[in-house]
Amino acid sequence: MDSADPTRQTTSDQVKQLIGQLSDYFIDVREEVNSGTDVRSLHLFDVWQQVSLRRIVDLADGAETFYQEGRLLPACILTRSVMETVAIQYVVWKKLSAFTDTSDFQGAHKLLMSVVFGRRDKGDDWVNKSMNVLTAIDHLEKRFSGFRSEYDRLSEYVHPGFAGGYGMYVRKERDKLRSHFGQNPLRLEMNPWGRSELKCALLVAVTFIELLLQMRPRIELLLKNHD
Repeated sequence: MDSADPTRQTTSDQVKQLIGQLSDYFIDVREEVNSGTDVRSLHLFDVWQQVSLRRIVDLADGAETFYQEGRLLPACILTRSVMETVAIQYVVWKKLSAFTDTSDFQGAHKLLMSVVFGRRDKGDDWVNKSMNVLTAIDHLEKRFSGFRSEYDRLSEYVHPGFAGGYGMYVRKERDKLRSHFGQNPLRLEMNPWGRSELKCALLVAVTFIELLLQMRPRIELLLKNHD
């Protein structure tokens, strides 16, 4: 453990602060005025925003707990999931911006149905298909260069290969066949190996929560014009 490292502590504090900032946007209840299709679309937007926000906070909080414990593998896997959710947020914001600009109510409604109810394990039996995560990652890469390469690196921890297996639990003595096993026996630092990526993803999430809040009145106007 590198608990005495002041840089690690600073990054950890920043991560916790960002998680707290996002948590401030939590709501407990969002009432629906009536059951009209237009109102359902606005309700879908509110539901999706809360779901994605809470998912980011839940995953990030779990990742930071693992970083504090020096458990790099689960921390990096959760960090990767945070990056995926943030990327989806970006694409939804980008697409909703286009749909509201062109007054495309059906496009906006279909998008919201896919991100709230989408899944891909039911084949044609399930109408709403979830958004492709890699496509979303590539969209965000165009705005934040390096996002895809960091995502790809973290993806290696998901699989039981070198990064997600041997590199996490084995330390080999130089020029010998003796292997030592344990939790992060190479003493890899938490910041450069994952926590810094978590902080960056949360910074993007904080930016887009404000943009998504600004999107709500645009959706309301779209629904009003649709009437």
